Amino acid sequence: MNYNSRKKWDIVSSSLRCILSLDYRPLEIIIVDNGSTDGSFEMIKQLLSEVKLDADLNVRVIRLSRNYGFAIANIIAYKLRDPRSKFIALINNDMCPEKDSLRKLITYLEKLDERIAGVQGAILSWDASHVLTYGGFVTDHGTCGGMAAFMESSVLRKLKPIIATYIDGAYSVYRVDAIEKAGGLFMPYFFMWGDDYELGIRLWRSDFKLIAVPVIAGKHYAGAITTIKGDTIYEPPRMPYIYEYWSWVSNIAVTVVLYGYPHQLQILKRLVTAFIAAMLKKSKAILRGFIDGIRLGMALRKRVLKKRPWLRVPREPRLKSHLMQELAFLAHLYLRHGYRASRIYYILIARALGRRYN
Repeated sequence: MNYNSRKKWDIVSSSLRCILSLDYRPLEIIIVDNGSTDGSFEMIKQLLSEVKLDADLNVRVIRLSRNYGFAIANIIAYKLRDPRSKFIALINNDMCPEKDSLRKLITYLEKLDERIAGVQGAILSWDASHVLTYGGFVTDHGTCGGMAAFMESSVLRKLKPIIATYIDGAYSVYRVDAIEKAGGLFMPYFFMWGDDYELGIRLWRSDFKLIAVPVIAGKHYAGAITTIKGDTIYEPPRMPYIYEYWSWVSNIAVTVVLYGYPHQLQILKRLVTAFIAAMLKKSKAILRGFIDGIRLGMALRKRVLKKRPWLRVPREPRLKSHLMQELAFLAHLYLRHGYRASRIYYILIARALGRRYN
C-alpha cells in the first residue's frame, strides 16, 4: 500500500471507528463498499472483527460490484434499512462524528414540528480549527455553498438554529416519512454531487423545511477520497477532470435547469460564469459539464416535473445575489489570485453568512 492509500485508509478507519462509537440506540449501521479494488473491503471486515458490538447495534456491510457513485450507493443502503426506522443518517467515509452527535440531532428532530424534514450540526475541519458547513445555501442563480464555512471554530458558542436550503450529505439526519412523501432519497442520475442539494430543494417544494442546529457534528476531511488537498484553506483541491466535470453537471442540472425559475434565464446567467471560469482556469471540463448538465437537467424536467408538478413552485430559501457585481468581484480575485479565486470567493460568502446568523 502506497503513502496516499495508507493515508486514505487511516482517515476511513478513523471515521468508521467514530461511527461505531455513536451512543444512539438502537442503531443500525449499513456500510457500503462502492466497488473498491484496493483491499478496503477486507480491511473493513478486519476492523469490524476487532470491535466489540453490543446487542442494540446492528452492523451490515454491502459490497457493490463496481463504483456506482455516492447517490446510488446511498439509495441501495436506504432501501435495505430496517423498515421500522423513523430516521436515517447519512455519514461519509471521511467524517468522524462526535460520539453523542447522532443522539443530539435526533433529539432535536423529535422535539421539532414534523414539517422539519432534516437537520445537520456544525461540521468541522479535520483538525477542528474551522467550521466547514453549518447548513447549505443556494443562490438565486444556482450556485451552492456551505454557510459559515472556514470560520474559526470559536464561532460555535454563538451559533443558533438557522434555516438551510439543504443539509450537508457528509453528515445529516432526516425523517424517513418526509423523504418518502417527497419521492425518495436521492436521484440515481448523479455520479457525484447534486444529491444533497437536489433532495433539499425537493423537500422544501414538498412543504418541508431543513435547519442547521447548534450541535457539534464532528470532523470532516473534505475531499479526502477524491482529491489532493492544497496547503491552506484558501488553496483548492487540484480536481481531476472527472471531478470538475461532475461538479458542473450536477449543479447545472439541479439548481439551474430542473429547479431554476425560470430555467431559461438561469441558463443564460450561468453561461456567463461558466465561460469565464473555463477561460480563466483553462478547463474543458467546465464547458463539457455545463453542456451535459443542461442536457441532463432538461431530461429530468420532463421526467420529474411531469410526475410531480408541485415541484415547479419555488419554496426553498435562496441567497439573493447580484450577478454583475459577483462577476466583477470574481474577475478581480482571478486577476489577483489565479485559480484560487473561486475558492476564496466561496469562503468570503460563507463567512459573511456565518456572521449574519451567529
